[in-house]
Amino acid sequence: MTTLRRLPTLSSYSAGAPTLLVQLLLVASCLIFVAVGAGGGSAIAALAGEAPVSSFSCDFSSFHPQRYAVYHLQSQIKDAEPAITIDGVLNESAWEKTRWTDEFVDIRGLRHWSQPWFATKVKMRYDDNFLYVGAYLEEAEIWANVTHRNDVVFHDNDFEVFVDADGSTHNYKEFEVNAINTTWNLWLNRPYRDGGHENSTRVDLLHGFDMFRHGMKSAVYMKGNPNDAGERLHFWTVEIALPLRELALHSQAVLPPRPYTFWRINFSRVEWTVATTSSGGYVKVRGEVEENWVWSPQYAVNMHMPENWGYIQFRPHFEDEGFDSDVPMDPEWKVRYLSFQLYYAQHAFKVVNGYFARDVTALEPFFQAENAFKCMNVQQLNVTNDGSSFEALLTDAKRPGIPLYAAIIRDDSFIHVHKVDGDIMSVE
Repeated sequence: MTTLRRLPTLSSYSAGAPTLLVQLLLVASCLIFVAVGAGGGSAIAALAGEAPVSSFSCDFSSFHPQRYAVYHLQSQIKDAEPAITIDGVLNESAWEKTRWTDEFVDIRGLRHWSQPWFATKVKMRYDDNFLYVGAYLEEAEIWANVTHRNDVVFHDNDFEVFVDADGSTHNYKEFEVNAINTTWNLWLNRPYRDGGHENSTRVDLLHGFDMFRHGMKSAVYMKGNPNDAGERLHFWTVEIALPLRELALHSQAVLPPRPYTFWRINFSRVEWTVATTSSGGYVKVRGEVEENWVWSPQYAVNMHMPENWGYIQFRPHFEDEGFDSDVPMDPEWKVRYLSFQLYYAQHAFKVVNGYFARDVTALEPFFQAENAFKCMNVQQLNVTNDGSSFEALLTDAKRPGIPLYAAIIRDDSFIHVHKVDGDIMSVE
């Protein structure tokens, strides 16, 4: 397991025999800015805790994903709230007093030319055992063909949930459901881009991961019948209970979730173009690609980028306090964001050169996010001899009164963030 270790100060090393680690630290702290030109002074000032000059900014809060407060179902007053019944109808009082998320947008973000023409939104609650999800999907043509559980449901219009309990981007869970309540649930050890693979009963019938065996429930509701073009339907709703224990499997997440802690989550809706058949049903239009509408933008047609998923913050429910929907930004966000800009740049560099860069400055042309290179504070970069893998240690810019966060990120996108007391850390 990757761990963090405090480094001795530079003065504790023999002046006549600097170690490779010291050299790495000097390179990371000094050479990272050699190619930034006249703006270099601003970058160094920003990392030292001073406000950067107007030439650029190290504030990446505008890229922070969506956030949502999830309230516990059990009240601490005498009459506890009734349990949520998984029947597809979102009519319990627990749902009625819970706010909706923002409506979904195109997976590529709001700047993409095409945006959803049907509304999709979600509510969430939790108790000590389950995360409850209620979804509303506006739709005029409700249909589904997949009937076998744990088949590939997104070949139909569907609703999907993705959960990364500890924010590492590894060992996350996915759930999909279509309009006739055919479901598919799976566990991915890491994103597909990093060589990840599916674990489910679809690929291993006897031993595959399956939340259904541990209490997972789902139901769908609509005012009419699916697969009938004669019906005048307007929406369908989904109600889901996902077992927390299985969502957190093989992660560092604490159960039950501690109040005010974060998990990463996103929701997706797949929408296909269909035509009416002579028999009064629906058929997908050949040659048309699906639309992908999501809660928190992915900025690519790829749901398997967990670093872009939204945040839920678990909160206790006290009846007399009501529901406060404001959720703060993740204090780890900046170092997480910059760590993934380094990850993207390293992989872009490898596509061109066949190996990962050992010198951080060589990555500058491969950074896509404005100012990310200038704002990085890379403490250590380790690359294998053959250049096939890397591990980097980054810290947030230390500012007065602001805790310091250190992040370790690997070439397979695994990330671990740790709050530290300001000492320089190393990868061990």
